[in-house]
Amino acid sequence: MCPQNESYNLKFDYIIAGLGISGVWLSHYLLKENKKVIVFDKKNLQSASNVASGLVNPVTGRRVVTTWLADELLPFCKNEYTSLGEELCIQAITQKNILVFPSAPDLQNAFDNRMKENNSYIHPPQLSRQELSLHFNFPFNVYEISPCYVIHIQDILVSQRQHLNKENVLIDEMLDENLIEFKDGYVQYKGYTADKIIFANGISASKSKFWNGLPFVENKGQALIVEIKDMDANYIYKFGHLSLIPLAQNKWWVGSSNELSFKTTEPTDDFKNKTIATLKAVLKNDFSLLDHWASLRPATVERRPFIGLHPLYPQIAILNGMGSKGCSLTPWFAKQLTGKLINGSSIDTTADVQRFAKILSRQ
Repeated sequence: MCPQNESYNLKFDYIIAGLGISGVWLSHYLLKENKKVIVFDKKNLQSASNVASGLVNPVTGRRVVTTWLADELLPFCKNEYTSLGEELCIQAITQKNILVFPSAPDLQNAFDNRMKENNSYIHPPQLSRQELSLHFNFPFNVYEISPCYVIHIQDILVSQRQHLNKENVLIDEMLDENLIEFKDGYVQYKGYTADKIIFANGISASKSKFWNGLPFVENKGQALIVEIKDMDANYIYKFGHLSLIPLAQNKWWVGSSNELSFKTTEPTDDFKNKTIATLKAVLKNDFSLLDHWASLRPATVERRPFIGLHPLYPQIAILNGMGSKGCSLTPWFAKQLTGKLINGSSIDTTADVQRFAKILSRQ
């Protein structure tokens, strides 16, 4: 059943800063626990979550290794996104396996070797080489990574925003941390009182006076939106760092870059031209450019997220630093943080922000 309206007063259990993928999952889990939540978020179509591909992929890198927590995350994501979609009355997740086209003999050998391992996510492709050659130019073997999922992240963001608006618990503005007042056992912000404020506001947290001691890394990602007609949209296609992910109505997300050094946060001609050149080299289908996106992801030096309570200010918490794995990692750690907030349960030590307690305590 779809959610119904409900009214709240100005006393809340939790204030959430941000409604990207982290804010979506945190608000979802806390509301399921019957907690009173209010979210502050200024809608931004170029936010990292809005620009993201939504890909959940258990294999990564030139060494073709299994991603962190893949065995746990794949079934968890499938169940949780399916449940979220049912509650929001949308389709939130679709299985679309990846067809990988290695560009060099050493990569082909790496895939061959991984495919021989027990419980491998790498398999021979279901489509024949003849079928694939109708659409692609490729010199080596093709491999299928399964299962992989596409998260319909834009639909999720829109639907959760609509849901929170109906519940009158969404304020369309950025939270100004300079207006936070710490009281004995609670926190006050403007006219709102809450037990805790949770920073789920992506890269903005790296500039926060409470969290700027954390080793954030600004990771710029760019992607093109192109129209490709008559290509099988039941798969994702991967050529090196370039992934082609189906959206809808012959539209494809093509990306992404992982830029740690950049002169501008805006889309660049360099990325556009190189990506178009790669598409022309690998695609036999005609395509046309529709849009060009860019955004900053909140990545971390350790490639592990920041989850938990501030060591000096127990009235504030953080859910952040998911990097390019946001769609797969966020529900897992949002649930852990929810358990920590409500029941005092533990957070994975490799993600718990308490590992930086000394740095954060210097403020």
